[in-house]
Amino acid sequence: MIQVFRALSIIAVVMIHTTPPGEWQVIFRPFLNFAVATFLFLSGYLTKIENDDWYAFCRKRIIRVFIPYVIWTVIFTLLHNGGIPLLVKNLVTAKAETILYYIFVYIQFVLLTPLLGKLAKSKFRYLGWFIAPVSTLIFKYYGLLTGYEYHAYVSLFWSRACLGWFTYYYLGLLLGNQIIKPNYSLKTLLYLYFVSIILQMIEGYGWYLLGNSNCGTQLKMTSFITSTIFLLIIYDILNNPNIDIKNRFIRSLGDYSFGIYLCHVMIIIFLGHMHCYTVIPYPLNSVIILLISWAFCYLGNKILGSRICGWIGLK
Repeated sequence: MIQVFRALSIIAVVMIHTTPPGEWQVIFRPFLNFAVATFLFLSGYLTKIENDDWYAFCRKRIIRVFIPYVIWTVIFTLLHNGGIPLLVKNLVTAKAETILYYIFVYIQFVLLTPLLGKLAKSKFRYLGWFIAPVSTLIFKYYGLLTGYEYHAYVSLFWSRACLGWFTYYYLGLLLGNQIIKPNYSLKTLLYLYFVSIILQMIEGYGWYLLGNSNCGTQLKMTSFITSTIFLLIIYDILNNPNIDIKNRFIRSLGDYSFGIYLCHVMIIIFLGHMHCYTVIPYPLNSVIILLISWAFCYLGNKILGSRICGWIGLK
């Protein structure tokens, strides 16, 4: 089921990046904003906090994503007609394309895992729940409500920091290592989930009225509530032996989720120059991008082999 949820998450990612602006964001994004939260949660869920060689752990996980990061930074820099100076800047800031921030966030969590393990096992573990909401209030809501604009370096730090995503990885660590064991019925969670969807729409519309173009963002309070409930639903399903999905295509999407994540924006850029694509309505355009991205990863693995595609980031 892990790959099934990765498949659902990458579908949501592609739909997020193809959702039209304005009211569309208000209506559709609440149903999609679990995407990055789920990827981070599953990473934490599959990580053991008892480890005799943290150096090997960090090296293995970081190399797996850093080499693809460099390769795709080069690709996106070239696509945007950038030269060597811009490439160097992009490598340092992950600004070659918006999706690359995720790799910075993931690497931070990998490096922090030994400390998070200690926090999770301590009597102060509850402090971890405050990091994401407090930092979001400071860096998101304060500026939105007051009109204050943070310095460009502060904004860059916030957009590349793991602070706003902290809850999801931390929750995965706690549940995956059985440090906490929530006791909620699936029926209750589903009810709360749909209530939170409505709240997220209301907040998103408020952001829209305030003129915020990113009103569908995953980093707002109601999104935290929705995503956290969704992750608890995932946990309940993962621990239910009677629930399983064996659809080969869905699992294949999960297998190639990292590759689809990296290449789908390139596909969007290329198709964006074709009139026949630009007139395709949402969400049909999302389906097309998803299928082409999947085919790109599938054929890449067949032609180049899984080892090379692992280094490129297509696996």
